[in-house]
Amino acid sequence: MDKFNAKEIAAALEKGAVVILPTGTVYGLLCSALNKKGAAEIYRIKGRNENKPLQVFLPDRSMISEYAAVSPEQKSRIDGFLPGAFTVILNLRPEHKNTFSFLKNGTAGFRVIDSPLFSGIMKELGGPLAATSANISGMETPKKFADIDKNIIKAVFYAFEDDGQVKGKASTVIDLTAKVMKVIRK
Repeated sequence: MDKFNAKEIAAALEKGAVVILPTGTVYGLLCSALNKKGAAEIYRIKGRNENKPLQVFLPDRSMISEYAAVSPEQKSRIDGFLPGAFTVILNLRPEHKNTFSFLKNGTAGFRVIDSPLFSGIMKELGGPLAATSANISGMETPKKFADIDKNIIKAVFYAFEDDGQVKGKASTVIDLTAKVMKVIRK
């Protein structure tokens, strides 16, 4: 594929494909969050331990409450962090504990970024995306597209290069599941 086509990418994601996109922080391996085949493919490509969760990307922060139980205090914090370079961990609603095949402990890390690229894909897909950084597990997270392992690029349906859309540092992860907010990764 020579140029970005949200409709074509969304159609492939719906069938279980994996893509590489700039996430505003680093390059990510992404799939449909509702497709078990796509999630399994991310784990295979990356060599990631299946006990490690993937992030859930949503088109806007108001959608977080569809999947997670969000208190007024948590909502206030979320509104301060998202959209942006943050991942917020929340408890899933009971009816969504099995919605995402890549989540095992009843919590999810949610991201919302201000990206026409992501918005277009999620609109066409009609659902959230799942993601992790585009590197082999245990290796350094690539700071530029040229740093992504060539085998990863060969293994995906589509890779979109735009180093201007990455800061080269992974998102800050904030756990909001307890009364006291905890920063897991800076």
